[in-house]
Amino acid sequence: MSDDNCIDTKIENALNNKDIMNIMSRACQPFSQQLEPEDIYTCKINALWKSFLNFNPDKNCKFTTYLYKGVYIECLKAIKFNNKSKKFCQMHSGFSEDYNSDITMIDLLDEAKDQLERELLIGKASRMTNQELGKKHGIGKETVRKKMKKITKKFQHKFS
Repeated sequence: MSDDNCIDTKIENALNNKDIMNIMSRACQPFSQQLEPEDIYTCKINALWKSFLNFNPDKNCKFTTYLYKGVYIECLKAIKFNNKSKKFCQMHSGFSEDYNSDITMIDLLDEAKDQLERELLIGKASRMTNQELGKKHGIGKETVRKKMKKITKKFQHKFS
């Protein structure tokens, strides 16, 4: 059996273990107001995978303790990532009060280079998540994030 299959099996078994799931949930609890449920789930899976790859029983540490700290650190990383991306993607609150937001939105839509950019702008303005936008347009949420970053960089001067 290859290492990938072995880790996949371990992860699957761990996800069915109530004790492991409780430990991961307790590690995520402080971040439940700051992270979306899908982000918390991603943090749990990443930490579980990294724990199975890197845990060393010779270091006098229980696996559950190692996993708890791993989940906690993954949540901190996710919050840091979200805070950085908010700086670049403030489409909703970026309208200054002296602009009429409808006129600004029309200007943005007119300057969009293609239909996908227009639809992404409209989706963001209606507060759709990257995952929802990706699903709607048949692309991944990371692709949506990258496209929105490029779009906002191009239009950033309108919000200054």
